[in-house]
Formats: sequence, structure tokens, C-alpha cells
Amino acid sequence: MSAAAATLGTIQTVQTALTVLHTLALTAWHFPSDCPISNDSSYDFIIIGGGTAGSVLANRLSANENIKVLLLETGGYAPLESELPGLFPLLPNTVYDFNFTSVNDKYTAQNLQNGQIELTQGKMLGGSAANHHMIHVQGDPHDYDQWAKILDDDTWSYKNVQPYLKRQENLTDPGLLDSKYSQLHGTNGFLKVARDEQLANINYLEAFKELGHKIVEDVSSETSSLGFNEPLLYVADGIRQTGAVGYLGAAQARKNLCVALFSTATKILIKDGVAVGVQVLTSDGKTSKLYAKKEVIVSAGAINSPKLLMLSGIGPKTHLESLGIKVVADLPVGQNFMDHPSAVVVYQMEANTDPLPAANPHDFPVPITTGYVALDSKQLYPDYQVINLVFPHDATALLQLCANVFKYTNEVCDKFFAATSGRSTLFVVYNLMTPKSRGEIKLASANPTDQPLIYTGTFTNKDDLDLMARGLENFNRVLNTTYFKSVDASLVDVGICSGLSDLKFWECYALEMSATMWHYAGTCSMGSVLDTQLRVKGVENLRVVDSSAMPMQVSGNINAAVGMIAERASDFILDTWNISH
Repeated sequence: MSAAAATLGTIQTVQTALTVLHTLALTAWHFPSDCPISNDSSYDFIIIGGGTAGSVLANRLSANENIKVLLLETGGYAPLESELPGLFPLLPNTVYDFNFTSVNDKYTAQNLQNGQIELTQGKMLGGSAANHHMIHVQGDPHDYDQWAKILDDDTWSYKNVQPYLKRQENLTDPGLLDSKYSQLHGTNGFLKVARDEQLANINYLEAFKELGHKIVEDVSSETSSLGFNEPLLYVADGIRQTGAVGYLGAAQARKNLCVALFSTATKILIKDGVAVGVQVLTSDGKTSKLYAKKEVIVSAGAINSPKLLMLSGIGPKTHLESLGIKVVADLPVGQNFMDHPSAVVVYQMEANTDPLPAANPHDFPVPITTGYVALDSKQLYPDYQVINLVFPHDATALLQLCANVFKYTNEVCDKFFAATSGRSTLFVVYNLMTPKSRGEIKLASANPTDQPLIYTGTFTNKDDLDLMARGLENFNRVLNTTYFKSVDASLVDVGICSGLSDLKFWECYALEMSATMWHYAGTCSMGSVLDTQLRVKGVENLRVVDSSAMPMQVSGNINAAVGMIAERASDFILDTWNISH
């Protein structure tokens, strides 16, 4: 049996064993108690989805004790392995994951298992923040200024969203708090963030510096996010920090907030063009109708939010009619699907036979650096991001990441693992920041329990593949640095694209090794589906507040941008209804 196959078997065994602990609900103490719902109940606001955006909204809207708020979450409490940062490779393909997969396009991702992209999305309180990889980045100022330009609304310019990026943060990193970057961060928010500085990163940062890249304490900036650093992480007090831990934890005692677990919204109730409530399926198989006196707010993520809207008759007319769904509003819901296309590159580094360090599950599992690079020296915003993970020799953790998180084939993962025999390795996750390619989400049927059809559209615009290849070639120059040469570093050959060289090799590699960054966005975009206050066009009292609202991708991991959208939306909503805040 291959090493990768054995690792997958071990992971499945561990996951099965952990289900015993799940029954104890060991993390429930952080959160509001599960709240029972009954048919025909009414609330001021109904929020669908207990991820980052839903948690922010539930906290902000329920801060006024006279406002009754219902938060619906399809999953339950996050498991213990979600709280422990070192165990994140165990979370995909469990009951805490919606386990979405892309439609195999027979073109990209063919070195992933089954030629499909495993589109992991969190199915628990905290949502995808409870199973993502904990990197916190605000995004480049250019991103938000582009939003403002696309939308012709300065509300979304960097200058105007920056206070909302800060509002969610509780920066606990002593070095940054005592630096020029402190003014760009919040210290009173509900999400704790800090760096994890490691000696193992020093040589790598020096190598990146030798190539002419800036080494910065923080990539948060009022002008440009370019540079390499040890990133801020959602890790503090020995646990993963999520919107649910922070925002819902702070609202634990509020009697006007009902958090209903294992409750799935299957349809938005719309009467005469006004959203009046939600149809909900609970874990016991019962269906209830719940009513909103003020608004229904959909925060189910860039896959489930468009799915719910389309099931409710809001979407492309031709598609909905083909499934027998009555059309309420003909809007391009599900279109404009965006993600950061990625490819993993592994470098074999120095000989290393030191005793393997004991893993501390309360820490991020390995040393990490990130970099943001523009190929044009005059450009102030990045073309690509790299996430660099340093693994020791004989690294089974590398196998877990390769086989169970990225889902590369056993053949690819075995070759990566072979490179760790007696050597350290650098595991590089390369991804494109603002791709032009767009995919689409469609309903498979009118049955709400069916998975949607997800067409990622990766590299459907040839410019993306060209830029991806040029970026990979650009990063690969690291082999020419003093440190990499001193340890006889080499690119690990996974046996693809043989006989090709230079850009042709990297274009082939990018295509064959293409994967996801799990940064889905854009499927209910402002400008096309939503107005600039996140209201669904043509339907009153209905908003979508999550990554699906983004008109364009942000440069980096998207959780902070999602939190910002929700913080911004909470003010929109409170102002609309003249509620004090």
C-alpha cells in the first residue's frame, strides 16, 4: 500500500474514533445553547448560516435587547479537532464538511483524486472559519478600491472599509502592537490574531529578500500589501479563533438571540415581492415555517447562498423554469463564481535527521511564511500569493495535507513524501490573486437536499493560465539563492510535464496540479444580484451577506473581508430600521 493511501486510511480511523468525543459536545460551553424552534414563530431578523458573517450579524443585531434574532445553522457545534489548530487536516470529509465537489471539466485538476476539486466548506458553528487554515489578511487596498469603481459607490473603497476591517480584530501580537502597523489593526474586536514567529523561517525570509522581495512585519498597508512575512493567524489562547468563538461567545447570555442548530433553510418565503420568512428542515425531518418581521439575511456562503436563492425562485429565469421553479426575480444568481486557483510545489531542502519535535496541537502545526508578489515592478498590488510551510524529515503531516486537504492523487503525494526521507521540505501553496476566469453554480434539481452543480471555470480565461505559469517560474528563482544552493535544494519531480521546459513546463504544471484555495466568492455579487447595501434586487427585506456578495476577489485569504462585509452590513441594517447601535 502506498504511503498516501495508508495515511488516508489512518485519518479515516482517527475520524471515526473522534466521533465518540463528538457526542460529548466538548466545545459547546463557548456558545449560546441550542435553541428549539416551533412552527409559525416570528423574529425581527432571521439569519441563515452560522459562519463568520452570520456570527457577526447575530452579535451586532442582538446587541439591542428589544430586537429578537434567530440564527439558523445546518450543522452543530464545532468539534474539538476544530479548536486545536494542529489538527485541521482531520476536518475535511467529515460530518463537519458539506463535502461539495466540482464537476470534472476533464481539463483542470486532473492530478486530484477523481479529477474533481473537493470544495470543503464548514458545516458547523463558525462555518469555514472552523476548518480553514487560519491565515488572517485584510486584503490589498487596490481590491476594495476596485470594488468601489465597479459598483460606482465609494462605500466600498479601502478608505471606507478599513474601519470595518479593524472593528473585528483584537490584535494580540506584542511586536505589531509596538510598531507602525498597529494603527491599521483593531484591539477591541472579537477575533484575536497574532503571529507565530519561528527560527526555521529566517533562512527562507533571507532567500526571498535576496530575490529583491520586501520582508515586512505585516502585509497590512494603506498603499500596498506586497512583501513576505510571518503572517497573522487566527490562533490565540491555544485555540482556533472563529467568528462563532468570538462573536457568538460574547452573545452567549442574550435571551433575545436564538441559535438553532441542525436547522436547514430550504426556501425563503416571499409574498408579493417581500421576504417574510423561511421554511426550515430540522434534523428530526420536520418542516417549519418561521417568520421575519423585518428582514431575512442569507449568510450561507458562496455555494449555499445562491442555492437557497434559486430554490426560492431568485435566479436565472431559464434555469429555474427548466426545474419547475416559479421565478420571483430573474437575476444572475450562481454566476460570477470566483476562487483563487492554486498549485502545490514542493522543494527538497537540507539533510535532516534530528529527532522529530513533539507536536503541540494548540499551535499552528509547522513554521509558516506568506508572500505577495507583483510580476511588474511598477505594480503595487499582488499577482500571486505563496504560503510556505516548512516540514521536518519523514513528515507524515505533509502527507495528511497533500492527501486529505488538497486531495492530490496517491501517486503525487507519495512522490512528495519520498522527498522528506532524511530531508526537510518546503511545501509551497501558490495561488493567483485576482483571476479573470469565472465559474457557475447551478441547481441539480428542485430538491433542497441535492448537492448543487459547481463548475469552477478554472483557467477558462487563458490569461489566468499564462499569469499562473509566469508566477510559478518567477517564484522558482528561489533555487538560485544562496541558502537554497547551500543545502542543495531541488524541485520535487512528480512525474508530470516531462520533456517541457521554462514557461511551457510551468503552464503544464499549473494546469495538471490545479486545485482550490477554498476562497469561493461572487455568486450573488453586488452590482448584478445585490445593490451596494447587499439587498437582493427586486425582493424587499432580503439581503445576502457573505463572500458571495463580492464583485471581485480579494488578494489573499478571504475571512477578514467576509467579516468586514458583515460588520458593514450590520450598520446598514440597523440604520435601515432606526435601531440604535
